[in-house]
Amino acid sequence: MKPLYTLQEFISALSESSKDNYKHVFKKFNIDKAFVSEFENWSTQKYVRNCMYKCDDFELILLCWEAGQQTSIHCHGGEDCWMYVVDGELEEIQYEKCENDTLTEKGTHKMAIGDCVHINDSIAVHQLKNSHNGRSVSLHLYAKPILKCSYYSKETKRFEQKTLKYDTFKTENLNK
Repeated sequence: MKPLYTLQEFISALSESSKDNYKHVFKKFNIDKAFVSEFENWSTQKYVRNCMYKCDDFELILLCWEAGQQTSIHCHGGEDCWMYVVDGELEEIQYEKCENDTLTEKGTHKMAIGDCVHINDSIAVHQLKNSHNGRSVSLHLYAKPILKCSYYSKETKRFEQKTLKYDTFKTENLNK
């Protein structure tokens, strides 16, 4: 497979591949911050979910993280997720979901620029946070798109259902 240089080439390669080969496609995808900059949007209140592409088989979401921002502990609604760090650094904390919604920490690891990590609900529920002093950017591939997932509520100490939304949906620049 030749190295990929455009978002449209990446989407085509994913469309022509099975999810078993998605990590291989990611490794062939030459991506840097300049490549995704037109999709970036930021908030000081929370990390931002910017949808770059969505079809029936998968969605690509660019997450933009200010220093210290993090997700809640969450599952992936039965779907697979690949995370690719474009800029900065993320920390992933994995948990085993036990009876009565109790959690046991399984491990923590840092992800640096160029790292690609896979997770699904059979592996763990997890939390991501920007552990970098500055901004971080990560590209997430979900196969299939995730419409709802469960997240751990610190208030109720239980998992609750949540409908997912995009903060931005920009797919008009795919032919660049």
